Amino acid sequence: MRRPVVVTALAVALLTPAALVAAPAQAATRPGKITAVSSAPGPHPGEVTVRWKQTGGHTTSFRIETGLTTFRKGSAVLPDHGRRTRYFTVAASRRSVTLTAKQVASAGAAPGTGNHLFFRLTAVNTKGPGTATRAFPYLQSVAPKPVTPEAGTPLRVASFNVRTARGANPPWLGRVDAVAATILSRSPGVAILQELSPGRSDGGSGNPTGGPRQSQTLVDALAARGAGRYQLVRKYWYIGPAEPTGTQGARILYDTTRYELLSDCPDRSRYQTTVSTSCSMEMPVLPEDDLGKRRSAAWALLQDRSTGKRFMVVSVHLDERKSADAATQERYQALRTKQVRAVLARVAVENPDDAPVVLGGDLNSWQAARGGDPAHDALVTAGFYDSADAVTQVNTRWTTYNAFARTVPKSPSGWGARLDVIATKGLRGAVRFENVLTRTQSNRPSDHDMVVADLLLP
Repeated sequence: MRRPVVVTALAVALLTPAALVAAPAQAATRPGKITAVSSAPGPHPGEVTVRWKQTGGHTTSFRIETGLTTFRKGSAVLPDHGRRTRYFTVAASRRSVTLTAKQVASAGAAPGTGNHLFFRLTAVNTKGPGTATRAFPYLQSVAPKPVTPEAGTPLRVASFNVRTARGANPPWLGRVDAVAATILSRSPGVAILQELSPGRSDGGSGNPTGGPRQSQTLVDALAARGAGRYQLVRKYWYIGPAEPTGTQGARILYDTTRYELLSDCPDRSRYQTTVSTSCSMEMPVLPEDDLGKRRSAAWALLQDRSTGKRFMVVSVHLDERKSADAATQERYQALRTKQVRAVLARVAVENPDDAPVVLGGDLNSWQAARGGDPAHDALVTAGFYDSADAVTQVNTRWTTYNAFARTVPKSPSGWGARLDVIATKGLRGAVRFENVLTRTQSNRPSDHDMVVADLLLP
């Protein structure tokens, strides 16, 4: 009887050719270090160009991840990805790439959105099992190249939330001359104002009979500086002071020597001496809100006295509420969006000849706001161009909300929260946009900066 042959593992190893033995899998080698990244707008409108340097190799491609908000993988304070994340793959041999206008638009930063991109560059190696990556450690940001506006008649517009007199500290009467000086420092043809109430200028409650109105004191302060040419489209109440309502501070100031008011905007109705709903509308509120939350928007059709060109001006101040609760914040953002759409629908009715529209105001939202920036997105979707995407941009990396701080701090993301907007429809592009900011100032005229856009009327 033959005994069975027992072959040990060692024997198999000795008897098997080396070529038939599987070698241990080699993991993908980590790519070489990216040592520098830079970016710039252009070269063409809507485009951005990214350049970088790398030491070593082991790279099969590069990946650019973009977002509209800041992000960092594995951070304790930032999300892994920004809002509206997009990925773009670049060949390993490249050390620069231009994202096309279509690609930038897909990432949410088309010209006219006023948006910029945050992005992170990562080297990728897929040679071997798995994927090895090495990211440049610092988040970058860039804005696309803006559109150059077509030739036209110059129009300088300001938007300024001047801060209410009601219970304000510092008080309005101590700031009104500085507000007038700020407006005159840029000499706009039109100043779109918010929180300029027809109520008492001393900040008290009740009817201002016998005392000056906040709205009138600004006109008086301008006149005292030799600028009596500036007048308000409306100075008095949109809704009677005895009726429940929110802020009526949306106002329009214009240079009467340059522009003529074409809209019929009487300050007095047939039966009231200081109340008229003319050239105004009440914006929507939440279903559970009382009428004390209802805000008014304002508009006026103006005509350039030298050229006869007409344009519509709109002033809005959207709901101010914020919440740390995501669901509640989403409701507030949805309300602001609804307010924008309601105003645009009314303006379309008041502007049957489709004159160019210039809308200014405090949107109480911004690109990096919690829950996104849907009110601003609604403007862009409706065909409006954010004039912050101007050929020349001044102080756009600083917030327009200074909170009366003596020194305005730098934004940690490199871009300031821009609550205050000048957006246009019927004219595309802007020559210049300025956030009128003095970084250190002891006596600020308002808790918001004035913003100014130089436009060209077609």
